[in-house]
Amino acid sequence: MDFKKILLRTTGLALCLSLVLGGQAGTFSVFAEDVTAEDTNSADSGQDASQNEDYKDELENLGSQLKDLQEQQDAIQKNIDKAKSDKEKALAQKQQIDSQISLTRQQIQLVNEKIALLSDNIAQKEVQIQQKSEEIDENYTLFKKRIRSSYLSGDASTLGLVLGSDSFYDFLTRAEIVGRIAQRDQDVIDQLISDKESIELDKKQVETDRAEVESAREQMDQLTASLNQQLGQTQQQLQDISALEEQFNKDKAATQAEMAAIQADIDAIYAKLDSMGDFVGGQFGWPSPSYSNITSYYGWRFNGSDFHTGIDISGANIYGTPVVASNSGKVVFVNTSYTPGKGYGKYLIVDHGGGYTTLYAHNSEIVVNVGDYVTRGQTIAKVGSTGWSTGPHIHFEIRINGKHTNPLEYLQ
Repeated sequence: MDFKKILLRTTGLALCLSLVLGGQAGTFSVFAEDVTAEDTNSADSGQDASQNEDYKDELENLGSQLKDLQEQQDAIQKNIDKAKSDKEKALAQKQQIDSQISLTRQQIQLVNEKIALLSDNIAQKEVQIQQKSEEIDENYTLFKKRIRSSYLSGDASTLGLVLGSDSFYDFLTRAEIVGRIAQRDQDVIDQLISDKESIELDKKQVETDRAEVESAREQMDQLTASLNQQLGQTQQQLQDISALEEQFNKDKAATQAEMAAIQADIDAIYAKLDSMGDFVGGQFGWPSPSYSNITSYYGWRFNGSDFHTGIDISGANIYGTPVVASNSGKVVFVNTSYTPGKGYGKYLIVDHGGGYTTLYAHNSEIVVNVGDYVTRGQTIAKVGSTGWSTGPHIHFEIRINGKHTNPLEYLQ
């Protein structure tokens, strides 16, 4: 026999005993306690509903962010697939790999947050289920005791109600009280049934969340495998100057115009910078603690078609390795927004006083902020291939009063 049927039968018994006259003091006491319990249950229900809404909103928000990231991934892959030849496709993959890695890492972070959110909700629901079950058992036991006490307290007949009254007014008062007690008994039963149904809904939510956690973990495994594959692709990549030159010459006029616009933007940034004071002193150090191979020097290149304003440093497995401050100074500019295949990508500028600044470009990640003071050799970024790049490398510049100069003349 299920819980609901038992309660309905008990309701019948409660209604039969609604005319009980004896033991009214104990009955009224239970009635008062039940009213208090009802108010508490109502407040708890409102709080639970609010928490459920917040949980659903947060879960929906995570889902929306994941969908947006996946759409960006799909758009990148669509652009790569547009390449007409294998060589163009390989170049497109090199230029997009930083964006893909960044998006995949963001996806992994969001999926981790989703798993944590789901797991926390499961734990909370399991506690609530346990508490509600204990409350139902306790309230049901008290209810049965009250019914039994009412039954044993005296005559339960209509005749007893009439003859036990001192007056008609007393009769009406007793009848009203007994009616209220009977209604309260029914309310208690309804609440017990409602609590039981709430538990069943919570159990279903727990099962749904567990299934979603399992799905999220599978998604995490796929994303992790994808990230490892993407990182693996970068390990064998070097900056391909010949491919860069080929890309430059493919549409020389347009590329030169783009480069001129980029240099104009850089010059405008330097024009707004105020030097921190006197030069910090000392010599400038190499911007990579592990790599020294120069793939492109300062000066004219591509048969005099393009002037390179710094030096490029690259090597096998350089992707993601530290980029360090060449000298002590203050971070005065950070750029993290870029268009794949164009410009300096993610870059930063450090002011060393006396008009001396250094610039570090094409990073995959920048780990300092504007206003930070850094020391020589401190990690400030991670090597990448963002912007106009054909493979992971460090583009490094030293400027004096905003004018680029040959870094090799200042490096130790």
